[in-house]
Amino acid sequence: MEKYKTVPGKHNRHIPAFLLLFLAREDAHGGALWNHMANLIPDHFGIDSGAVYRVLRELEERGCLTSYWNTEDAGPAKRIYHMTPAGFAELAMWYEDIQLRIDNLTYFITQYESLAESKTMASESDQ
Repeated sequence: MEKYKTVPGKHNRHIPAFLLLFLAREDAHGGALWNHMANLIPDHFGIDSGAVYRVLRELEERGCLTSYWNTEDAGPAKRIYHMTPAGFAELAMWYEDIQLRIDNLTYFITQYESLAESKTMASESDQ
């Protein structure tokens, strides 16, 4: 376990959920979405900008997003992403999935704390 900062696994699993959540509020380009994740989500899972752009492409391929080029602002053109009805439907599925995970994890935490408490009490009575 020492070589990992956290438990190994799919830390980027919920990137689509967060991107859809942000895009449900307003259209945005990939850099702005990555900045939202970096600034608003605690310890944003070490997500790199490349992962954000890969997920945006996947969401667009699945019909959850559309995009267009903004050439009106100063600087280089930016691809702006927009939610579709399929995107709102997927966002609702993510909500249900995350809520189920919260319920399961709450059960795990409760059981673990109960176990840890009983182990502590047992070791104190042994002394």
